[in-house]
Amino acid sequence: MSRRVFILGSTGSIGRSTVEVIQHLRTIDGDDSWPVIGLAAKENAVLLQEQAKLLGAEAVSIDVNSSLDISYLYSSADELIRCHAEPGDLIVAAIVGFAGIAPVLRAIECGCDIALANKEALVAGGQLVMDAVKKANVQLLPIDSEHSAIFQALSNHPNKEIEKITLTASGGSLRKMSPREMQHATVEQVLHHPTWKMGTKVTVDSASLMNKALELIEAHWLFGVGSNRLDAIIHPQSIVHGMVEFCDGSVIAQLSPPDMKLPIQYALTWPSREGGCCDSIDWAKYSPLEFETIDLERYPAVNLAYQVIQRGGTSGAIFNAANEVVVSSFLQHSLPFGSMVAIVEEVLDNFSISDCVSFESVVEADREAREFAKVRIASHRVNT
Repeated sequence: MSRRVFILGSTGSIGRSTVEVIQHLRTIDGDDSWPVIGLAAKENAVLLQEQAKLLGAEAVSIDVNSSLDISYLYSSADELIRCHAEPGDLIVAAIVGFAGIAPVLRAIECGCDIALANKEALVAGGQLVMDAVKKANVQLLPIDSEHSAIFQALSNHPNKEIEKITLTASGGSLRKMSPREMQHATVEQVLHHPTWKMGTKVTVDSASLMNKALELIEAHWLFGVGSNRLDAIIHPQSIVHGMVEFCDGSVIAQLSPPDMKLPIQYALTWPSREGGCCDSIDWAKYSPLEFETIDLERYPAVNLAYQVIQRGGTSGAIFNAANEVVVSSFLQHSLPFGSMVAIVEEVLDNFSISDCVSFESVVEADREAREFAKVRIASHRVNT
């Protein structure tokens, strides 16, 4: 099989893995298969040029001014999609953060299927995105390893048969630290993830389990279940990526090595499977598999996720915006690790949540939450 592909966020961690998957699939289906029509990046012009040449892409977008040797050059992913996408194309949405929502909505409007790695699109604009998917009658295929696992485990079982969906968490880079040590963890310590190779924001979110909080909200929208049917558990080996318990007591889980190329390839080739480009599980190496209940006092972000699901409206946009700001401040050494989730909670508690969800209301909630978070961070720095 083969189809036209766009990779948004091609120079990031997921984007680079997608390029590898495309190259692998071409060894199976032929050099002319899996045509990559367009690539989008934020600022890495050198790598973007290399990827375009490697994949034969004739259209790219980049957020910064740049002179690239390319046939079609755009300043935004939204414009790239609008000018080149066709119904039935597959858009790999791997732009990090709130910036990924607009091109996802544009691609859905164009009749494209979405391979979604941008969890913030559903956290901040879940109702918008899911309504658009339904209206356009396109496929939304999850790339996050946990949601890909649930998607595979569900295998078209009806919603009424789902008793509980459980996402697994590695526990991140600080799992073995005491709560006191975690409060003052350095950027270098946080970014040293034991099992996954990810971008900086995702790695920081993983250490606080904010990443799992975002994924619980994403799962709520993807699979149509409330907070009472969503759970998360720590699994340090990152072999079991997700589990579905059904109403009869059966549990189906998806297992694979911690390599994002597997869920990426599954999203690209769905509903078929092709020969994989990842190693198989070495059971001797990964035995035994461990599971730990999440301590909600140690990881308060998970509780906040349940609150956001229950509140609905623009609460997800507020939650996501505040988190993006605090993570940026932490990475700039302007905020202690232990203060991040508390500031996100403070922002969430100090905003009125609108039940009217439109693109404009989500954008406004995002803007106001960012401003308030920056004020609270500045106040924190003064007080400490």
